[in-house]
Amino acid sequence: MQFNKYIWDLYKHSETGKKAIETWIPSADFPESEFALDTDKSIFKKFLNSKNNYIAGEGKINWYRFLADYFTKKDNFTRNNYHKSYRHWILEGINLGNQEIIKSNNYQLWVVDISLISRVLYGLYPDNFFPYVFDDFNLLNKIAIEFEIPLPKIPLKKDWEKRAFYYPELCEALNEFKSLHGFSPQELCAFLYDFAPNNIGNQENDEIPFPSKAWFVGGNKVDFEYLDNAGKNSRSHWQGNPDARIGDIIVMYCLSPRSYIHSIWRVFEDGFVDPFFYYYNMIKICDPILIDKKIAKRELEENAIWSKNPLVRKNLQGINGYPIQYSEYLEILSMLESKGVNTQDYPVIQKTNRLEAAELYDERDVEIKLIEPFLKLIEYTPDDWKRQMPVKIGTGVRYYPDYCFAAIANRGEETAKMVLEAKFEIKTQKALREAYFQAKSYALRLQADKFVIASKEGIWIYEPDNSTYKFEKYQHYNWLEIENPDVLYKLKMTIGKAGLCIN
Repeated sequence: MQFNKYIWDLYKHSETGKKAIETWIPSADFPESEFALDTDKSIFKKFLNSKNNYIAGEGKINWYRFLADYFTKKDNFTRNNYHKSYRHWILEGINLGNQEIIKSNNYQLWVVDISLISRVLYGLYPDNFFPYVFDDFNLLNKIAIEFEIPLPKIPLKKDWEKRAFYYPELCEALNEFKSLHGFSPQELCAFLYDFAPNNIGNQENDEIPFPSKAWFVGGNKVDFEYLDNAGKNSRSHWQGNPDARIGDIIVMYCLSPRSYIHSIWRVFEDGFVDPFFYYYNMIKICDPILIDKKIAKRELEENAIWSKNPLVRKNLQGINGYPIQYSEYLEILSMLESKGVNTQDYPVIQKTNRLEAAELYDERDVEIKLIEPFLKLIEYTPDDWKRQMPVKIGTGVRYYPDYCFAAIANRGEETAKMVLEAKFEIKTQKALREAYFQAKSYALRLQADKFVIASKEGIWIYEPDNSTYKFEKYQHYNWLEIENPDVLYKLKMTIGKAGLCIN
């Protein structure tokens, strides 16, 4: 939705709003009790008994105050070109006397410690910087989508230099939004951390949908205690595959020295990229089932199916986010059952005959064997749609949407109530995004009320929110779910002939 000044003003003058805004009044004073961090750096020893304001007691340094002192004593900060100043700090490094505290070009530190660094910079230069204290980047991205804030393109995973310089680019994007709406620095913070999250709604589903895929992730020594004590309601974020979707199955493998499959989890939010997360690709997992009788790495290597898996053959290197085939996951369940484990409550990927890969070879197969039978189920006849209707977009350019419903084909004035675009497969978020932009362009050109994307993985339904389509706002159903009578009725009322009011 677009930013609504009236609603914002109501919030700003409410007790909740006033309290939130007051919370973010910039301050360069960082209490010792809250931010004192342990350090064993020998270069600090001669300062531990001094009266420097960044000393926080015996053996401790207050990194916030140390950085605040450092940034204020530098004479190269320019408010009109804070990008340049930020770049200079990173390239120069941070030194205490002749001692190098943060090495020059230490890009990784400026990425993973952005919460600490950004809070200091906001306290010193609130007109230029904002405190980045999100638990993960996905929430900021959702806010940006909801309120139409154009964020800079996320750098590639291995490009640590660009990831380090991504923060000032974010600052610039949010500063433009701040100026556009006349926010003070603390009002921007209240907007980001209180107003916006409460106005984009709870986007977590109460019920996790059927899994469509299984994935491996790995835990190391640092994770073992958490994993062993995980309970039914445990939730966490993990390094994983950004193409993992809500409902998918996660097989947790404990790395050396344990080297065994530890537990089965579920994904409760679509995977995403977080430029400030060290491992970059993040998933959110829940509902763990701890396995009493573990499956050891040796057992995978000796298993008839798993011994052929490329991941097992390369000693399970690169396990985080590795896709597990349907037959391989079933084999894991079979191996557990052979150990006497009751897998009745374990999640499974259910398939129907309509989704057998041998029956679907290309996009036209998807149309004939999946889409058109489905259209009949929601009460359409072939007379209700036009296939490959030519539509002029721009000068002399014609496109051909796969299915247009209640279409009027007057040249140059083509319209339709709904557009359906077919694809052979959509296995990744990237593929879905590409299909979304294509179908959306057709829908806008034809003044359609909604549009649908369909592939062998299911259907995605997009309806406008306040006259605007949003990539992340869709209803998705796989073909198994569609066979449920309640779901089918809902689809009839949403995208069926009755729902579109086609005579």
